[in-house]
Amino acid sequence: METKQVQNVQINTADKAAPDVCKRTEQQTKDQLLGEMKSLRARMMGIERLEGEHEMVEQALIKALQDWETTFNATRDPIMLVDREFKIVQANYSASRFFGKPVGKILGQTTHSLLYGTALPPEHCPLIMAKQTNKHEEEELYIPHKDVWVAVSADPVIDDEGDSTCFVHIIRDITYRKKTEQTLAKLNQDLHAIVQELKNSNQELRSFAHVIAHDLKSPLRGIGSIADRIIRKYGDKLDDEGKDQLRLLLVRVKRMSEFIDGILRYSEIGHVSEEEQDVNVNSLLTEIISEIAVPENFEITVQQGLPTIRCERLRLKQVFQNLLSNAVRYSDKPNSRITIACTGENGPWKFSVADNGCGIKEQYFEKIFEIFQTLVSRDKTESTGIGLTIVKKIVEMYGGKVWLTSKIAEGSTFFFTLPKTICRRNKKCQ
Repeated sequence: METKQVQNVQINTADKAAPDVCKRTEQQTKDQLLGEMKSLRARMMGIERLEGEHEMVEQALIKALQDWETTFNATRDPIMLVDREFKIVQANYSASRFFGKPVGKILGQTTHSLLYGTALPPEHCPLIMAKQTNKHEEEELYIPHKDVWVAVSADPVIDDEGDSTCFVHIIRDITYRKKTEQTLAKLNQDLHAIVQELKNSNQELRSFAHVIAHDLKSPLRGIGSIADRIIRKYGDKLDDEGKDQLRLLLVRVKRMSEFIDGILRYSEIGHVSEEEQDVNVNSLLTEIISEIAVPENFEITVQQGLPTIRCERLRLKQVFQNLLSNAVRYSDKPNSRITIACTGENGPWKFSVADNGCGIKEQYFEKIFEIFQTLVSRDKTESTGIGLTIVKKIVEMYGGKVWLTSKIAEGSTFFFTLPKTICRRNKKCQ
């Protein structure tokens, strides 16, 4: 009896627990299904995002392709994509215009048949060289049957293994530039011939000047010697007018000799050069003043500390010598003054030669630098009219400039500049 009761109790307990297990199992199943549904929903949302991103990427690729095609066809130069057999795979509209054929009829043809009109590419073809070197190659070529000059380039497209799979082939029409270069070359050739003719002419003129100077000065010396001998031997037999005429003859002979010397000096400037050296301007002026005939009523003031200039000493001496001689020659004051100074803190050396002479009218400021031009009759002065022309030519030869300021009856100041580093126009600066 006792055993049966226990069993009954156990059965009753199991019957009560079964519904609870089922409920838990059902709940677990529901939770699992909900989790799977959430996961599936998340995956679906991910797929939707991927599809959206894929669509965006696709649209971006389409736009990029459209932009590339627009740029490719808008380029003025013919551009082609060619394979390793040099057959055209793709070509832009410029290539169609250049070859005079629709793009469809260009594709599949070789570039050399279209460009050169040959069955095989020529040896200098950049495509052949690019295929051999796997590098950019270019060449300028003349196409006779088209009568055009072109700059042709080839760039290999390299794969991951370093081999060229195809080539970007670009053609640029450079006919205008080449014809311009040819025209310029012809002009330069003609200019060179003209320059050479001028050099030969200048050389002939210099030789002619020296010959004429020698041939003219010989009879001049003879005339001068005869006139001087007449005055010494026959002076007592001549009246005063005769003696004056002979003296005038000697003056004219001397002036003619100075004319010839001046012409020779002028012709040598820029063609005959001497060794450049450091020239102390103060020492040079002391030498010049001692050589020219300075009257006792003259006071010459030279600024101390004038620069030392590396140049041809003779040329710088000619500049100062002519300016000082002019100042002395045209002085009309009982107490005449000449002042020589220089500035040059910021820029080139700027020299000045000032006097208190008769002055020059402004209308003659340019004329006095022309050869053989004088403002006073040659019967009243010993000037040849070459001195200031020599000054201007030497100063400009060294890259400077010369000018003046002046007031009638008060005096004149001549200025000229010289670069700190002097160099002749036909020589390189050291």
